[in-house]
Amino acid sequence: MSRGPLIRVLIVDDVQESRDNIERLLSLEPDFRVVGKAARGEEAIELALRLQPHVVLLDQTLPDLDGFDVAAAITARAPGVGVILLALDLDPDMLRRAMLAGAREYLTKPFAYEELVDAIRRVGCRANPTVATVPPALTAMPISEANGHAGGVRGGQIVTVLGAKGGVGRTFLATNLAIALRRSSEGEVVLVDADLMRGDVSVLLNLTPQRSWTDLTRSAGAPDVDLIEDVLTRHASKIRVLLAPSSPEEAEHVTPELVREALARLRDRHAFVIVDTAGGYDEITLACADAADSLIWVLTLEMTAIKDAKLFFGLAERLGYQSKRVILVGNQVNPAHGLSPEDVEESLRLKIPVRVPFDPGSVVRSINEGTPLAWSQPQHRVVGEMMRLAALLTNPAESNHDAGRRRRLLPFPRLGARSAVR
Repeated sequence: MSRGPLIRVLIVDDVQESRDNIERLLSLEPDFRVVGKAARGEEAIELALRLQPHVVLLDQTLPDLDGFDVAAAITARAPGVGVILLALDLDPDMLRRAMLAGAREYLTKPFAYEELVDAIRRVGCRANPTVATVPPALTAMPISEANGHAGGVRGGQIVTVLGAKGGVGRTFLATNLAIALRRSSEGEVVLVDADLMRGDVSVLLNLTPQRSWTDLTRSAGAPDVDLIEDVLTRHASKIRVLLAPSSPEEAEHVTPELVREALARLRDRHAFVIVDTAGGYDEITLACADAADSLIWVLTLEMTAIKDAKLFFGLAERLGYQSKRVILVGNQVNPAHGLSPEDVEESLRLKIPVRVPFDPGSVVRSINEGTPLAWSQPQHRVVGEMMRLAALLTNPAESNHDAGRRRRLLPFPRLGARSAVR
């Protein structure tokens, strides 16, 4: 008896033993069907176009073509096909190349069987929406979708703060936003430092790390709610904080799967989970973006920031984030320097509803003293924009009734209406 719609898979690997082993493994899953196998890049492109699989498992190293080139060719000519790139190294540059080539997932060898199955189901569900009707035991969708609130909220709301590089102010914004939300709402707010290698949330809040992500890595299996709650640190502003590991060696033990599990548990207990991330698109950052209900993209007003924002929106579309709310935040806005917010809006064709003013003296002093402006100076003009952002998160349809201001508090801009997933 059929258990539900099938996920059609094409396997591409130049080693026959690898192809056969993967096919045998996938045959154990009742909702998977291997529809073809290829040993070369050109053959993979031809089969992908002819067979129209939902998922292509693509080895990065092929005898005739580079795996990135094969991924780009398949996604350009068959945008409904989801590519999972299989590589030997966990290299952030390689990950970025994979995403820009159109790959939906990037797995490093050797990978666990469960990891492969979960990735195929995530990508397959995006490529074939009818797969969502498979019984829950057979699905492994992203947490935000599996919980039934992509674009909505069942318990709380996960808000992931993103940016292309260091220095744009992600950590400053995430920290002050968490405090602003705690002041303006009645619910509990958790701030998560997911910049695992270089996290600075403890510095901005003047907290001595005693418990962190490291404590969660020591539990057997997925951490339960009580353990996660015990690991949180309470700040004087009444927000609670999940701090980054104290060393890069400890950070290496935090996996994307652990991050997704922890964020899901935190959402169930708290009104808002604000996630600070590392710059770029490493696996941990993408896991945080996958789990989020809302994404905040922080940019400074310069030409490189426009380029980075366009790359982000293209990547977000390929990753299937069309159902998430996205808001642009212009940071360090200075009318005397750089581009105007209106120039950037015109180039991106999206509104920048939150514009944090340039005030380096106050900002740097608050960082050095470990006293966030949203806590120590709630009337500061920078905090005013944080409260504006908090209002958008609590009520996206809220508008600014001050007729003297040119801007309105618009709903979150949506990603482009044209989806790469059909």
